Amino acid sequence: MPNTISRRSFLRSAGGVTFLALTPIGRGLFAATEGQGAGLPLFTALPYIQPGNGSRLVESQEAVVVAWQTENKDAKFTLVYGPTKTYGQTAAITRMARLSGEETRLNYAANLQRLPLGHKVFYKVTCNERTVAEGYFTTRQPRGIRTRFAAIGDNACENIGNRNVAYQAYLTHPDFVVNVGDSVYNQGRDSEYTKYFFMVFNSDTAAPGVGAPLLRSVPYYSVLGNHDINFTDPVTKAGFSCANFDTDPGALGYYTNMYLPANGFKTPPNPTPLRGSQQRIEAFQKAAAGRYPQMANYSFDYGDVHFLCLDANIYIDTSNQEWQNWISADLKSTDARWKFVIHHQPAFNVGDAHFTEQQMRVLSPIFEANGVDFVLNGHEHIYQRSQPLHFAPTDTTKAANVNSADRLIPGTFTVDRKFDGQLVTKPDGVIYITTGAGGQNLHDTKMNNNPTEWTHQRDNNAAYVARVISDRHSFTLFDVGEEELTLTQVDENGLDIDRIRVTKS
Repeated sequence: MPNTISRRSFLRSAGGVTFLALTPIGRGLFAATEGQGAGLPLFTALPYIQPGNGSRLVESQEAVVVAWQTENKDAKFTLVYGPTKTYGQTAAITRMARLSGEETRLNYAANLQRLPLGHKVFYKVTCNERTVAEGYFTTRQPRGIRTRFAAIGDNACENIGNRNVAYQAYLTHPDFVVNVGDSVYNQGRDSEYTKYFFMVFNSDTAAPGVGAPLLRSVPYYSVLGNHDINFTDPVTKAGFSCANFDTDPGALGYYTNMYLPANGFKTPPNPTPLRGSQQRIEAFQKAAAGRYPQMANYSFDYGDVHFLCLDANIYIDTSNQEWQNWISADLKSTDARWKFVIHHQPAFNVGDAHFTEQQMRVLSPIFEANGVDFVLNGHEHIYQRSQPLHFAPTDTTKAANVNSADRLIPGTFTVDRKFDGQLVTKPDGVIYITTGAGGQNLHDTKMNNNPTEWTHQRDNNAAYVARVISDRHSFTLFDVGEEELTLTQVDENGLDIDRIRVTKS
C-alpha cells in the first residue's frame, strides 16, 4: 500500500473536490493564492459534507449540508449545485458567528434540498464572485444497495494514531463515517475541532501521519461522548457532566460544527446541562441554530440499515420512561433489514477504565425485543467484540444514579457460543462492539488477545467477550448487504485484525 496518494487519485477519492484559490498557510488556516484572492477571508475549515436533516429514505427528498468556516470577515458566498456541472440550482446559505477560543469565527452552511437518492451531486462554492471550491458527493443509497461505512471512536487528538486511522479509513472508500463519541479532545471546544478534527479528517493531503480528506466526500455522523461535554458542573460538582460557557465560551462544538438529523426529542428528558452567564449561553444557542439539544438523540437510514444514535453521558437517567418509549418507538418504526444502535459509553465492557459505567444495560431488553443487530460504542480505548448475547437486568436501581460513575447494573447473561462468524454466521442475540481505539492513548494493554482477562467477578465471571485487541489503534469497517454483512477491524497500518460474517438466515 503506498504511503501517499497521487493528486489524481486524491481528487477522485475526495469527491473530485478542488480548492482553486485556497492553500494552507498554518495550522487550520487556508488563504487565497497570491494574486487571485484579494479581499477573500481566511478559511478555518474548508468545505465539508454533513448529512443535514435527512433521516428516512425518501426519493427526491434527500438533503445534504455543505459547510465551511472563516475568520470574522464579511464575504459574499454562493453555492450552486445539480446533477451535472451545469448545476442549475442555488442553495440558501446561513451564517452564524461563534466564539472559538478568544476569536469570533463565522460558520457557513448551504442546505441542498430535494435531491435524488444514490446519485452524484455536483456543486461549486464562490466567494466574492471567485470560485474557491468545486466538487461532488453521492447522496444516501436506497434500500437494496450494498453500503460500506467506517465506525471510529475516541479519535481527534494530537496522537499520530488518530491521523493514521483517518488515512486508513479513507483508503477503504466508505460511503459515510460514524463516530461513536469523543470526536475531539479534551473538552469538545470549538477550537479543538479546528486543531484536531478538521486538520485530520479534512486534511489537504492524504498520507500516513497526516490524515485524509474524508469530510470532503462523505458525511460524518457522530454522538456525544464525555469529552464532547467535559466540564465539571459547578452545581452538582460532577466531572464530564456539563458545558460551562464561563470556563470556555467555545464549549459544545458538537452542536456548532455538526449538522445532523433533527428527528429526536426537541426537549429531551436529560439534556446536557448548560452553565455560565445567560449572555454566553444565549450566544451558543444562537450559533447552534436550534440543533441543541435535539441533535443529542436522532436516527437515520442508509441503504438497508437503520441507525439509532443516543446520548449516554452520566447526566442521562436511562431508566426514564419517556426516553425508553421514544427509543422503542423509533426501532419499531423502521422496515430496515438491519438495526444498529450507537452510543459512547458501552453497556458491556471488560476494560478497567470504565467498567462501572453500565447505565445503558437497562436498554438491552428493548434492543433485543426490537431486533437490534449491533450496538457500537467507544469510551474504552480498545477494540472489543462480544459474543451474541441476551441480558436480563436484575437490579436497575443505579440506572437513575445520574452524575456518578457508579452505575452498576447486574443481571443474567445468555451467550450464543455457537456463533463464530466464520462457519456459524447467524447470531442469537445482539453483538456489542467497542471501537474506541481511534487515536487517543490506548487502554488495557494486558487484555490484548488474552482471554484470561476478559471476565469480571461483578458480572459473575460471565464469559461474553469474543475478542479484545488493545495494542494498536484501529477502526471498524462494515460492508452491508440485504441478507449478510461483513465486519472487519482495520488497524492503523491497514492490516485486518478481526473479521466476521453475519447473516440473516
